[in-house]
Amino acid sequence: MKINVVGSGPLARQLQATLEVRGHTLTNEGYDAMVFAPWDPAIMIPRPLAELTDTEFDVAWQQTMDAAVAACTEARSTFNGRGGSIVLTLPTTALAGGDHYAHWAAAAEGVHILTKSMARQWGPEGIAVNAIAVSPTLVLADAVVAGPVSIATPAVPDAEPAAVVEFLCSSDARNLAGQLLTVDGGLWM
Repeated sequence: MKINVVGSGPLARQLQATLEVRGHTLTNEGYDAMVFAPWDPAIMIPRPLAELTDTEFDVAWQQTMDAAVAACTEARSTFNGRGGSIVLTLPTTALAGGDHYAHWAAAAEGVHILTKSMARQWGPEGIAVNAIAVSPTLVLADAVVAGPVSIATPAVPDAEPAAVVEFLCSSDARNLAGQLLTVDGGLWM
């Protein structure tokens, strides 16, 4: 399968490496599936909400949403009426909130809602749009500051999201629409 992984942070690199090892071609042209993984700990800096600047909110919210819309519309154009798969990633802080990460949690929840809206609009065109939520430790600069997404210990420590992303990119997942699968080892249930 030809997959375009959009993003440059550790999550994107981890997904790229694993998908390539599993025999997929990574490309930004003529692909069958696009994975949006923009989350980069280098820019996902914790900040108290009351001290958040307009620029910091713009980087987290507006730039993330603009990038998500651009990547998804480009994927739709690339699919050119033949169908395909779009997988958007987000940290589980979108589901639980995150101390000092409200701006990033808002962006992640925005990506979650965008997933549902695109699935409704583009599903009839044969485009499956779904999302995967990952552990904050894979994307936040300091997941400890964000606080726990659960009071429990993970049922599956160090859960690897690439196999689930691979499934969502496949034609086998075309019966799913607008779904969020959580692959964080069972922290968020």
